Amino acid sequence: MRTRPFLWLLLGLLTCCQPVAQQVRVEERTTSSGQQYALFYSQNLAIRVVTKRPMVASDSCQLSVAAGYTDLATDQPLDLLVQQGHVRQTKPTISFLDGELTSVGDTLTITRLPAGEAALRAQIAKVHRQGGTLLLQELLVLDGKPQRFGPANGFQRRALAEFAGRRFAVVESAADNLPLSQFAEDLRELGVKNALYLDMGDWDEGWYKAGRQVVTLGLRRTQTARQSNWLLFARPATGARATHPVLTKQ
Repeated sequence: MRTRPFLWLLLGLLTCCQPVAQQVRVEERTTSSGQQYALFYSQNLAIRVVTKRPMVASDSCQLSVAAGYTDLATDQPLDLLVQQGHVRQTKPTISFLDGELTSVGDTLTITRLPAGEAALRAQIAKVHRQGGTLLLQELLVLDGKPQRFGPANGFQRRALAEFAGRRFAVVESAADNLPLSQFAEDLRELGVKNALYLDMGDWDEGWYKAGRQVVTLGLRRTQTARQSNWLLFARPATGARATHPVLTKQ
């Protein structure tokens, strides 16, 4: 009986030393243009947009990156129209955001913003009734076709990408001077079916967990404190399944 405390201590140490399953798998790819990319595959994790800063210490969140843009005057999300059934905006405020990310129940959709005010009002009302989320951002790829972009400053780039079979991943460039047009073309080459841009530049702070290690993402990260919304890969609640289809193998 005297040895039991020692045995419990030894068992605890062995448990702590066991490897932790990595639920975000990272693959490095290089396109024919010579650009290098990291693809973050989620392993049975839910994908969602939140407006409360994710805690690194949380066991649930496995990846966190900036999602939509932030209003510089108010530090509130720009064109996050509906969040978990709550209508935040009744109309868009940024004219060049032509894509939408819709999350309703088990369905995650990247598509083009519907044309016309009446169609968008109907879309907002539908997502509201279904308790979903509707975020507007720049559409990069639609049905496997890169979208056209004019000359623009180069930044490090990041996107939420949908592959065949309704599988999703975050794709991030290594370069910090990449035009959107090249990024969109490279996403097509990587096999992306649909892709929506994620906020970058000075707002590019993010992280993911590699076992017990937290790996920081983003090159600039100067406006991290002002970020107002995040895209998460997170473990579903106990007894629940992943909210959305996720990319586990390409």
